Amino acid sequence: MRHHVRLLVGLIAIALAIPSAAEEGKVGIVLLHGKQSPVPGPVGSLAQKLRGAGYLVATPEMPWSRDRIYGASYEDAMSEIDRAVDGLEKKGAQKVVVGGHSLGGNAAVGYAARRSDLAGIVVLAPGLFPELPRQREVFASSVAHAREMVAAGRGDSFESFTDFNLGKTFYSQTSAKIYLSYFDPEGPAVVPTNAAAIRSPIPILWVVGTKDPATRPSGYAFDRAPPHPKSKYVAVDADHLQVPAVAAEQVLTWLRSLNR
Repeated sequence: MRHHVRLLVGLIAIALAIPSAAEEGKVGIVLLHGKQSPVPGPVGSLAQKLRGAGYLVATPEMPWSRDRIYGASYEDAMSEIDRAVDGLEKKGAQKVVVGGHSLGGNAAVGYAARRSDLAGIVVLAPGLFPELPRQREVFASSVAHAREMVAAGRGDSFESFTDFNLGKTFYSQTSAKIYLSYFDPEGPAVVPTNAAAIRSPIPILWVVGTKDPATRPSGYAFDRAPPHPKSKYVAVDADHLQVPAVAAEQVLTWLRSLNR
């Protein structure tokens, strides 16, 4: 009996000594919320699950939040993600994954196209596709007006421009330059262009919802990124807002796989 007890104690000690996937090299995750979202919004439950698994997680407020809506350009948002990455590295993260939901997923792809040394990206129900015919039609008048303002030297002036989210069209106040950074169909926020611009292969987890009308097939953008053996395109039974919570287990499993 004593032998069995000692053996059990020894096995427990060994198990406790084995580092978790998150602890091996201290993995940090930046999770970016979607348009008009409070912070952290729908990514909150995923962030909580990842923290519980030992990951370092940052959920910064981005320029498209409910309280900041278009308070900075798409390119300036890349610098804000830099600060979130730096913050995780200062906390000990040796590897960093950038992920996001909706417009945050769009930005995660954009960030990967502009930066190197990422351990991977997680794209959850990506949103904002100004290059699509329907979106071009919705934004055409405002895009044309914003371009005219920039050409006239009024690019920093604020006006109301057409916006769209979750099936609803409305107006947002921002500057012409900032508006174009998100809604110009030839601008910096075009997901397929950014996916193709990723310079070296990195693992990508791309999750879409089967009930999300914004879902695009893998060939639209995912397949344009450099192939990597750990990249995955996954469809889950969820609508646009549900994807981060429904996909939480898949995200955690995928993150653990990066260390194998």
